[in-house]
Amino acid sequence: LAVVYEDPYAVDAAIYPAQCRYLRPRWRELPGRILDVGFWGRWWVLGARLRDCDVNEEEFGGLPARLRHLDPHHLRSHH
Repeated sequence: LAVVYEDPYAVDAAIYPAQCRYLRPRWRELPGRILDVGFWGRWWVLGARLRDCDVNEEEFGGLPARLRHLDPHHLRSHH
């Protein structure tokens, strides 16, 4: 399980609001600061937001039928 949350200041910031314990965010504010939750090998919020984010169906509508379908073996990634 991994949780990514927004922190207002870096850990090593040398400004007063970052050092004063009374000005740190409270635990009850944590749910509003959570950006994503990761478990079972994936980030759940990020994965949902990026699903088909670059697909423009209208743009692909003019392509020939053989180019409209993409199989996993067509994809290449470099390690």
